[in-house]
Amino acid sequence: MSDKTASVHWEGRGKQGIGKISTQTDALKSYPYGFGSRFEDDRRGTNPEELLAAAHAACFSMAFSFACDAAGFATTAVDTQAAVERTGNTTRILSS
Repeated sequence: MSDKTASVHWEGRGKQGIGKISTQTDALKSYPYGFGSRFEDDRRGTNPEELLAAAHAACFSMAFSFACDAAGFATTAVDTQAAVERTGNTTRILSS
């Protein structure tokens, strides 16, 4: 399996700064995030917790489909929702 990469460019100081997230495949290309989208209710950007939840849900769906296939069960669609909670310095996956 090849390595996958992502990069972030951050400009500005602390709360006033803005970051831009890009992925190797351009699934995200200079997608914004900042203090407001992470710690407040600003929906104009993403945040690390949202990206972690998306990655977890994607892995879970694919693994579940593969496990069903190996057990002889055909899946036509799998929908997964994951929840991530950040409390202080701790981030944890709540559900999937």
